Amino acid sequence: MYDQIFAILGLIGFGSILKSAFDFFIANKKLKEDSKNNLKETRYKAIIILCHSLVFYEENKSTLTNHRPELNSIENLKNEIYTEFINMSLFASDNVLIEMKKFIQLPNIKNLNNLLIVIRKDLYGIKTKISDNFFELS
Repeated sequence: MYDQIFAILGLIGFGSILKSAFDFFIANKKLKEDSKNNLKETRYKAIIILCHSLVFYEENKSTLTNHRPELNSIENLKNEIYTEFINMSLFASDNVLIEMKKFIQLPNIKNLNNLLIVIRKDLYGIKTKISDNFFELS
């Protein structure tokens, strides 16, 4: 009889240890995923601002150079965007990399719109029906 009681108590204790270990691993994985998403969001925001500044360089030049004095020419801004493109290879989805490359090759509002759409999908998994001219306000 005592053997059965000890076996039941041992099983309950083992179950608690197993549950605690499982909870720990799940929490650890979630923490890593949250950290990764925060990094992606921060980098994507910076990239969007740089790309927008390139498309509308004359309108944004003074604000851009106030915050980043080294970006005092279109060529310097293009170099910075290219550097971000290389860094994106560490965290961006294939679709984001493809659209970023298209934007670098031809920096215009349409390619910026396409880039914004795929970044949005990569970050938040949002399915969308918006078109490639959605963010164009003219």
